[in-house]
Amino acid sequence: MFSHMQLSVQGSDRSSWLLGDSGYPLQPWLMTPFCHPPPDTPEDRFNDSQCKARSCVERCIGVWKSRFRCLRKDRTLH
Repeated sequence: MFSHMQLSVQGSDRSSWLLGDSGYPLQPWLMTPFCHPPPDTPEDRFNDSQCKARSCVERCIGVWKSRFRCLRKDRTLH
């Protein structure tokens, strides 16, 4: 997936990004939170918004995995 995103950015397509947690390095296609921003700063508000967006995406993936069980860890049809 990262190679696809790298090629998109190199081709000047900046219409999509990935949301990542603080375990990933910041990349032109990957939005990660700021490390320990002071309260009530734009960086802190960004972290809150980014965290809410990531939570929404993770919940949707959980719903998909419960609906389409083949997406789970064992990746077999039931």
